[in-house]
Amino acid sequence: MLAKLFKDEMKGTSRLFLPLIAGFILITVLCKFAFETSFTIFDFNNYILQTITVIFFTLYFIYIIALYVLTSVFIVVRFYQTMTGKQAYLTHTLPIKTSTLINAKLICAVLWELITGVLFILSLVFFFLGHIHLSDIQTFIRDVGIIVKELNQYVNIPLFTAVIFISCILSLLSGPLMMYACVAMGHLFRTHRVLWAVVSYFIIYILIQIIATIGMFFCGYDMILWSNTATSVSNMVHIMERYMIFAVILSAGFTAGCYAVTNYVFHRHLNLN
Repeated sequence: MLAKLFKDEMKGTSRLFLPLIAGFILITVLCKFAFETSFTIFDFNNYILQTITVIFFTLYFIYIIALYVLTSVFIVVRFYQTMTGKQAYLTHTLPIKTSTLINAKLICAVLWELITGVLFILSLVFFFLGHIHLSDIQTFIRDVGIIVKELNQYVNIPLFTAVIFISCILSLLSGPLMMYACVAMGHLFRTHRVLWAVVSYFIIYILIQIIATIGMFFCGYDMILWSNTATSVSNMVHIMERYMIFAVILSAGFTAGCYAVTNYVFHRHLNLN
């Protein structure tokens, strides 16, 4: 059942995401063409070519922001429409657990986040094609290796890698789940549900920032900010490691909390009137 729901969710969201992705690919290709043409075929001092190149690059950077913002917007709009909007009656008449509905939508949201993220990285690689040689890549890899060896004196590399990996996964999950939880909390009100969902978002965001800031001081960041003497590299690394672990715990708890709130509201307090 989860697989079928996921398939339906992907089909429904594709109508939103595919035009966005196609537009980004198109503007990337045009921007690359204008950039390369300015250097190879024509005189780059030509004012018209300069103007065209600047326009395409401006559109490219605007589209990058739009790609990030609209990905979140499409995810929350789809969730709102199918869970509390016009399609909610059909969604909630299905003999399916609320958690299964949330899981299908969450997996779909994470997949689109990954697709848009990979697309952005590939667009950067596309721009560098023809300007980076194999020797440059080898030099870069060698330099990274040297940096890792230097950091290995102070940093627990396996722990650092594990924390980064877990943080990335939690980041993919927490973004959609936070929006889902806000929609759920807005659903608790009889009127102005969208407004209350937005208010809930800002309240949660502020609370998380406050907790994160308090955590920074508990982990020892105040020693760096207020100490009259220079903090050793070793101490700074230990402080950073403690805060990264704290951040992972906070993110995990926050992600689980958002999931629990969303599941509880739509399972116990569903009201489509």
